[in-house]
Amino acid sequence: MANIISSKIADFIIRFPPFDKVAREEIIRLSEEAEVLYFKKGQLVFQQKEKAKPFIYFLKEGEILLNENRDKKKVLIDACDEGELFGVRAMLTGNPYVFEAFCQEESLVYAFPLSIFKPILESNKDLSLFFAAGLASGQKPSGFQAIYQQNKEAGGADFLSWQRPVEELSEPLICVKPTVSIEEAAREITAKSSNALIVKDEQGKAVGIVTDTDFRAKVGGGIALISDPITKIMSIQLISKELGLPLAEYVISMLKQNVKHLLITKNEEVYGIFSQQSLFSQLQLNPFSILYSIEAADSLEKLCSYRNEVASFLKYYLQQNLKISVLSQLITTINDALIKKAIKFAIAALEEEKYLKPDVDFAWISLGSEGREEQLLQTDQDNAIIFGEVDAAQLNYTREYFIQLGRRVNDTLHQAGFEYCPANMMAGNPDWCLTISEWEKRFQGWIRTPEKQALLMATIFFDYRYIYGDQGLVERLDKHLKTEIKSNRIFLNYLAKNATQNPAPLSFFKNLIVERSGAHKEDFDLKGRALMPLADIARVLCLEAGNITIKNTVERYLFLAQQDKSRKEVFIDAVQAYELLQHFRASEGIRNDDSGRFIPIKEISKFDRQVLRNAFEPIYALQQMIELKFQLNYFN
Repeated sequence: MANIISSKIADFIIRFPPFDKVAREEIIRLSEEAEVLYFKKGQLVFQQKEKAKPFIYFLKEGEILLNENRDKKKVLIDACDEGELFGVRAMLTGNPYVFEAFCQEESLVYAFPLSIFKPILESNKDLSLFFAAGLASGQKPSGFQAIYQQNKEAGGADFLSWQRPVEELSEPLICVKPTVSIEEAAREITAKSSNALIVKDEQGKAVGIVTDTDFRAKVGGGIALISDPITKIMSIQLISKELGLPLAEYVISMLKQNVKHLLITKNEEVYGIFSQQSLFSQLQLNPFSILYSIEAADSLEKLCSYRNEVASFLKYYLQQNLKISVLSQLITTINDALIKKAIKFAIAALEEEKYLKPDVDFAWISLGSEGREEQLLQTDQDNAIIFGEVDAAQLNYTREYFIQLGRRVNDTLHQAGFEYCPANMMAGNPDWCLTISEWEKRFQGWIRTPEKQALLMATIFFDYRYIYGDQGLVERLDKHLKTEIKSNRIFLNYLAKNATQNPAPLSFFKNLIVERSGAHKEDFDLKGRALMPLADIARVLCLEAGNITIKNTVERYLFLAQQDKSRKEVFIDAVQAYELLQHFRASEGIRNDDSGRFIPIKEISKFDRQVLRNAFEPIYALQQMIELKFQLNYFN
């Protein structure tokens, strides 16, 4: 009889997420140990603040309400329907229950022992992802990250574990004194089969680094003689990192700084050298190879073809569950290299066509998702140009030159797979190719007269990020923006109001709200209803806190979590939700060969629907928070 009951339990639960992702034999083992509990209408399965029981609960029949007792009132948090889990947070953290589980009607509940359930959870990637999305009726377990990380690190042997701390180095550490000759140093580096050495002064302080490239380029190129001291060919720009950081930090630093070697320290003492050579044997679809191919491209055709390799790179690492914040930084670095190379090609082409380059500095800035370092897929481009002040007589020619430059770069990016902006918010548009004083006036107008169109412009342009040219122009715009917002605080109320205008992702009955007309009828707008609200709220809160330099949404929420400890939990929840939604959008975009913005609801599984539904929880919490913070109920 026991076998028949457990078999029926298994047949039932395997129909529902996350059990539909679990092997049949594990479902059977779990079902054999399950307790079947019956509750009358009005009974409690557990009470708020009650010590956690060694079970996770699954609702077979009936309805369970999760209530929170606040100021002697019961506040409905969620309603569990057939096939849903509850008691998750207490299960993962060991803390008391944060809600009470009240039986709204007669209910039949399966109680699965944690002694059986947890080992299955820890060994199953899909099961961990389910809880990493903050599932089981909106209870966001603070302990899921460790479990999720274990699964990622236990992945295939061909996958580089980006979050694994680097605790030792394979490169031998070679240190020489400044007086050593180039010839002596070359012999030592050859004897130890290394490709770099450190130059230390008499006090033992690292003062320079010499790589195999330095020997080839500077000695072979006739810049130095082999009898010269090693200091003649050393680089003094040392980029150092402490030992023990996640591998991803070393990779991103090397990409951003465009170097092949990092100086590694331990307790502030030189420990060794970390080089790309140690990565090449581990990485598939190496980001360095794509980056260097772009930088070395000698034609637009090659430049664009190299950038197109990123689609394969993105697909591979999404499948390997590489952390989205790491992946977005890698792709941003590659995109930035593409833009810089496209600008250089455009300047050279204009010169060939006898366009005289104006004697004035300029800066190229990226806007929107690229400005926030969040453009994983090749969606549309948003960019602009800032150039310095010139005499009135030179202004028209100068502007025309930079417009032509902008259009050529826009065309190159389009050729590389980035669509033209439908609203023409691109550097080749005269409206977005302005002098620094014109940009200051434009920003000032949006802030002082925050009409609907001005607020739309602010949400796009206030995420600007320096890419190329004179960074001083961008820093001047930063100071101006900060001063204007500080002097016109009412603008933040308008911006906050605007951040709450996107319709809720879910209906009252927790169904995903889909488009009712147009080309995407019956599709869910993942960008408009989920990602944009989170990005908009992060922006207004950071501007309110006086931080205009952080543009990335995840980094903004992490900054806010540090600044406001009382709301730290909701900001961390927002980080997790945003990364998960970005991952989902990128995966769908690759699968459907589009931007991933509109999701065909009929084509996604119940598991994915539930992942999405529960990732929306921070949106509601944040919208309620800013409504109170900016008193939006009294603000029209």
